[in-house]
Amino acid sequence: MRKKDFYKRNKSLIIISIIFILFVVLGACLNKIDSSNLNNMAKQIDEINAYYNGNVNKKDFIFKNIKEYIRYLGSIGILTLFFFTYPLAILVFIVKAMSIGYTINTSIILLGLSSFKMCIIVFLKNIIIVPMSIILIELSIGYIKSVYKQLKKKRQDSIVSLGKEFVLKLLIIMCASIILQSIFNIISITIIQFLAR
Repeated sequence: MRKKDFYKRNKSLIIISIIFILFVVLGACLNKIDSSNLNNMAKQIDEINAYYNGNVNKKDFIFKNIKEYIRYLGSIGILTLFFFTYPLAILVFIVKAMSIGYTINTSIILLGLSSFKMCIIVFLKNIIIVPMSIILIELSIGYIKSVYKQLKKKRQDSIVSLGKEFVLKLLIIMCASIILQSIFNIISITIIQFLAR
């Protein structure tokens, strides 16, 4: 039975990962359809390049990223918790995938061959957060299924305990991923800035 659950969980994680990748690809195609935002993206790319060349305060940038991670993972968790807002949690997940694809493709369009560095930065900035959000989405699907079953049986006590369990898992995932990603960011930033000298 445990082996079945293990394979089932792995299968759902693979499916969610494939969906994420598909939306990254879709996001990459968006600026081919609508190029009106390219100027704004160019400014953002200049800011990121300036930062990684050592021209921006490292501490401020790290805290800015932490706020972004809290908003992203927290939004998925909170929107999942309220059952009827669950589709919005999926939307947050999809928008994240599309924004990664959009950023990478825009960098390639604006920077050409020198976009390689920018693509690596985007990859490093999300290397822990994205897999953790995939795990969180998988957990949230399980939570929503369990809540739906309990709603059908009209067991409110069970729903409350399921909610508490989900919140605990959410906090563990958020804390672990933000701490690990922040440590990784500090290390990667230091290396990139050192190589940029």
